Amino acid sequence: MRALRAWSVVLTLALCFGLIAPGAVAGESATPPAGLLWNRTGLPAVFPLQVKTLAGQDYYLTLLDAETGAEAMAAYIRGGAFFKVLVPPGVYRLRFAAGNVWQGEEDLFGPGDKTERFELRNPLRFETRGLGVKAGHIVNLRNRQPGLFAEATLKEHLICQSFRPEFPRRVPSAQRWKWYVQGTGQHQTRRRDLPGVSGDFPGKTRTFEFTPDAYTVPRHDVRSRVCG
Repeated sequence: MRALRAWSVVLTLALCFGLIAPGAVAGESATPPAGLLWNRTGLPAVFPLQVKTLAGQDYYLTLLDAETGAEAMAAYIRGGAFFKVLVPPGVYRLRFAAGNVWQGEEDLFGPGDKTERFELRNPLRFETRGLGVKAGHIVNLRNRQPGLFAEATLKEHLICQSFRPEFPRRVPSAQRWKWYVQGTGQHQTRRRDLPGVSGDFPGKTRTFEFTPDAYTVPRHDVRSRVCG
């Protein structure tokens, strides 16, 4: 009994001075940073997804392929904080887990009532529309009622891209050779594929120098803005 009280005192002091993390006692895992955790689709994440939540709980979000049910990506949301993540193209079901003490991806926020699970009733589509519109979504969970399916407020989140021309740049093109006749100050320029060298300068030495031609190509500046 005396040894148990001594151990309790040591543990309390260690917690107070930060020598032991609280999670080491309660089984708590290190809380991940807010944002994308992983993307298993192999596709680039370019479409916006914004989720609005209330403070008091954190959220673990999983996107599941609407056709196959396979887990596509996951993200961590701090309750009440601004959250926005980019999503790969596709149609996904959004599944959430909410709670207070994160215990890892396997246990989430703990057993039983410690982890609340729910998902949006309808899947969401992330796609490109036209030539330059990336269509995503804004999901508002602030007025959500408890239940297996969430009747969230939904709004499209559109990113429009515009292309603006810039000054053209020079790039190498056909190859040309310039040959000099030393001692005369004369030179001629010819295409590399032309046979022979015109002109005859007895007693003089010919020196060849490679000079690439160049041509111009247009350049574009791509700009993105929220348009819906």
